[in-house]
Amino acid sequence: MHFTSQPFALRALVAALALLFTASVPALAATPQSASPVKPSAQTPPVTMSQDMLPQLSALPRPTLPSFAGIDRLLADTPPLHEAQAMQQAALQNGQVLRSGTQEFTGQAQVQQRRIDAPPDNGNYAEWQLLLNRQIRLPSQVQADNRLADALATSANAGLIGARQQLLTDVLVAWFAAQRAQAEAALAQQNLTLIQRQAQALLRRKALGDASLLELEQIQAEEARAHSALLLAQGLASSSRAALEARYPALAGDTTLSGQAGSTAQLALPTLSGDALRALVEQNSTILARDRAALQQAQAKAGQATAARTPQPTVGAYVGSDRGGRERIIGLQLAMPFGGLARVSTERAALAEVDAAQWRLRDAQALTLAEFQRLWATSRSQAAGAQAMDQAVQVQTQASARMLRAYQLGEAGISDWLLARRSALDAVRQALQSHFDAAQSAALLKLQAGLLFDASSSAAVMPAANPTEPD
Repeated sequence: MHFTSQPFALRALVAALALLFTASVPALAATPQSASPVKPSAQTPPVTMSQDMLPQLSALPRPTLPSFAGIDRLLADTPPLHEAQAMQQAALQNGQVLRSGTQEFTGQAQVQQRRIDAPPDNGNYAEWQLLLNRQIRLPSQVQADNRLADALATSANAGLIGARQQLLTDVLVAWFAAQRAQAEAALAQQNLTLIQRQAQALLRRKALGDASLLELEQIQAEEARAHSALLLAQGLASSSRAALEARYPALAGDTTLSGQAGSTAQLALPTLSGDALRALVEQNSTILARDRAALQQAQAKAGQATAARTPQPTVGAYVGSDRGGRERIIGLQLAMPFGGLARVSTERAALAEVDAAQWRLRDAQALTLAEFQRLWATSRSQAAGAQAMDQAVQVQTQASARMLRAYQLGEAGISDWLLARRSALDAVRQALQSHFDAAQSAALLKLQAGLLFDASSSAAVMPAANPTEPD
């Protein structure tokens, strides 16, 4: 009896435990505060769950160049460019002074009364004398003045082109900052719209008893987080756009910051090799052009100082009348100063300034090369990083979709899906930023190489024509 009754008792105990477990599971499932994931019912409408729960990177704004018409208005109205143009006119006039020379004719008149008391010529006599003279500029001094006039014109032109390129650089930096902020605001808006759609779907499921209160609270917290991110992004976009319009009023007409149509392809990296790009940067560098002009000007001044060691003679002619017209005087006048140590010191100082200008040019060449290498490496790495981030977005989006499917099947909680979604959203945001960073670096690189705009043009700004660049 003892051995036969034990299996029966065990079976009874197992049946009782099974009955107790099946009775307790519905009670746990009906508890509103349960933290365990609830498997959606098979009768849940299809619209309550959407696989497209992330903003699409392709649907967000892409970087473009500012409109050419707006840049033309900037070049026509910007004070620094007007200043550079005025300085150019001043340099042209100063050059004309050097070419013409400051040597001018000088006229002198002298009138006197002579009184003679001794005979036989005693009496009062009116006498006068007229003198006309001019300083003569030597041929070596004429050549030195002409070289300085050319140097002044070159320096003024370099200053104007440098001001134009600096304006374009500042405009591009401010433009991409405002455009990126607007794209991030668009991303935040799309994200909030999608998460609100999911919150409404989950609210309907909660009303049908197919979702817990905890799930609803988590999705509502995510909605509040997305709304906060949207407000911050919109504030940054508004401030960036306001700063752009205040600094460059000519761009205020483009309220959407859409930019020049069809200019996205111009923001790709140039297809030239690094050596070819470096040569173009050195050729189009406004800093090097300015320092070369400064060296040319210093050399011309040194030539002037060398030529000035030979003094300029003054030649004149005069006529006069003595003793009331009884005597007539006609003569020539020659004056020649003697050069002293001051002329030698002036020449030495000018030669020292030439030496200083040469060293400044060498330093500018090194800085220009270093800046090109930095920008070239940065633009390439950012372009590669943008491509890598696009792949990361695809992977993170797929992972988020799989986690959403796992949540729908009850294999994962809503917090797991929201965490995966945040990671995918961060990847989209980083990819968006990387595209704008790469576009800005490529635009600045092309601008320095003369491949973006024709900055030497005095009229409209148009895309630079280069046969080595694809259309």
